[in-house]
Amino acid sequence: MIMRFLLFGFITAMLLAKPYRGGELRTIESFQYGRFEVRMKSAPGSGVISSFFTFHDYWSEGHTSSVYWNEIDLEWLGRYDDKVHTNLIIHDQWGLPDLSDLTFNPNEDFHTYAFEWTSEYIAFFVDDQLIRWVDNFYADSMYREQKIMMNIWQSTSVEWAGSFSANTLPTYAFYDWVKYYLWVDGTGNAGTNNDFILLWEDNFDSWDTNRWEKATHTWDGNNADFIHDNVVFMSGYMILCLTTPSATGYNGDPLSVSDIELPQTFQMHNAYPNPFNRDVVIPISLNHAQSINLSIYNTQGKLINTLVKGSINAGKTLFTWNGLTDKGLAATTGVYLVRLASADHFKTQKIILLK
Repeated sequence: MIMRFLLFGFITAMLLAKPYRGGELRTIESFQYGRFEVRMKSAPGSGVISSFFTFHDYWSEGHTSSVYWNEIDLEWLGRYDDKVHTNLIIHDQWGLPDLSDLTFNPNEDFHTYAFEWTSEYIAFFVDDQLIRWVDNFYADSMYREQKIMMNIWQSTSVEWAGSFSANTLPTYAFYDWVKYYLWVDGTGNAGTNNDFILLWEDNFDSWDTNRWEKATHTWDGNNADFIHDNVVFMSGYMILCLTTPSATGYNGDPLSVSDIELPQTFQMHNAYPNPFNRDVVIPISLNHAQSINLSIYNTQGKLINTLVKGSINAGKTLFTWNGLTDKGLAATTGVYLVRLASADHFKTQKIILLK
């Protein structure tokens, strides 16, 4: 009886499987507000969707109702060689889609795409040029924490995505890097009104399993099952693959990236003690005298204190934060971010204040 049940389950799974295989990469951590940036080349093919977006993963919180829906989309419909699709989706899946014209073919070359999400507006950019600004009810309703996601799939909506032919497969979307900036509202150095500050960048030299996870799911309207093998890290790129079930993974032309790396002009060593309850020491090494900014932020992106802003001599220097804000008040227990920046580079690490 048990063997019959297992066999029945296996056959049912095979019958219910989608005809194609796609891939999705998503962050483990969720974010509320910021600037989200990617350099990528989208996948060609009518009926094919490649994407860069954020999504409130309410299913992982035990919810099943779409009343918790929050999503910000940049999507490339492979049927077009001169457009990008943007969308905001809020509770009960109310959407605000828009199709913007491009001056280039996104399927042929790498370009930089970004969106800024704040409590006041959501804006979309292509190569640092604003293409869409939303500051209405949709922006007001976009307040739930969201994960950064990228995927490739085959849409069953012919009206939206175009008709699909299996002869299109395999097709690939290439991602060069992803950057996340904190929204710091007037105290940053990037984005609109310098309201953002770069927190981290992933160049996809390898799969950072502390930051990203590969997905295995699908949904109605998606003709592909997501599988791990169709998220490939190769030659400094993350490649999302849309394939048949029998030929998964990346089987395209060999890739190459430059082996030339920028010189490392400084290093921020591990802070100690960490966690700390009074003072924390932050060692910095510079290979030549230069101007730096060493600052403490909370996890919401608010500047807590600036330890140094100016020229520092070459060599190793120990800086100490005494757990006070720039107003001399005691900082509360929690996680803080130490950010070291020069004109060309930055590094960030987490420290924990316990009282």
